[in-house]
Amino acid sequence: MSTTATAKRAEPAWSRARRGASLANDCAARPGRPCEFESIGEFPDRSGKVGQIEVHRCRSCGHGVTTPPLADVAFLYEGRESQDYQPDSTGLSAAIKSFAFTLRARKLLKQLPKPPASVLDFGCGNGQFTRVLAELLPHATVVGADFHAAAPAQLGAIPYKPMTELAGEAGRYELVIAMHVLEHDDDPDGLLRKMAAFAKPGGTLIVEVPNVDCIWAKVFGTYWDAWYVPYHRTHFTKASLRRRIEAGHLDVLAIEDVTVPTTGRTLARLAGSGNNFAWLLIGVALHPLQWLGEKLSGQASAIRVIARV
Repeated sequence: MSTTATAKRAEPAWSRARRGASLANDCAARPGRPCEFESIGEFPDRSGKVGQIEVHRCRSCGHGVTTPPLADVAFLYEGRESQDYQPDSTGLSAAIKSFAFTLRARKLLKQLPKPPASVLDFGCGNGQFTRVLAELLPHATVVGADFHAAAPAQLGAIPYKPMTELAGEAGRYELVIAMHVLEHDDDPDGLLRKMAAFAKPGGTLIVEVPNVDCIWAKVFGTYWDAWYVPYHRTHFTKASLRRRIEAGHLDVLAIEDVTVPTTGRTLARLAGSGNNFAWLLIGVALHPLQWLGEKLSGQASAIRVIARV
């Protein structure tokens, strides 16, 4: 079938449903018009809970979505067993990750005009990064939030709020951060509005997501760790993320390339092995090579946006 014929094919039901609830199909390359999605193939279900999974990308802007759509993704994270909660973070592994998180947090805080007095880490996962932020901001109120009723163990004495109890927190925080959270929802626009509402007027929202155009996605295909389906519901390019932020009436202050560790877990998947401490060490050893590849290609593994609310 020709490309022209394909373009005229009826819009899939899942695409119409998403477009009805969200701006997610508002093409970054053709504003005001829907994305022209086409499947790039089937992907393995890393949760074992969904079944057949495909990723569809727009032919014009590259924005991607995981299908089938899920009305509620909470079931994917029951028991905090997914990679998002760093279940292998114990002993030396936890120490290595804490060191990496500290470097990452320091760099992030240097990008702000002044240290924030209040921080909400929306989607705090196992709480390790939240704890690092609290240690670097001893005079600030730092709060973690996530799906579960009980706080993650690594959060310690740092305040925690389940997302179901955040309704009264609107406009309370100078800084709201969402590190690798936005991609976990089928309605990223709705989630973005929700997160921005927790910031004070004139406050800052920092969003970081995987970059679907990353050089390593091209090299490793479906084995690239940051595809991470079905947990990752939306796959952003730099242009489509900017489009989402601006459509949410937020002022984009900066968009940056970020190298996040993916090599160890990618190679583990390529080898058909579960992630373990050995693969963590291999990832650490190869991280300079990962960074160099992303620097030379101009396509980093993640994108960070700093926006004013």
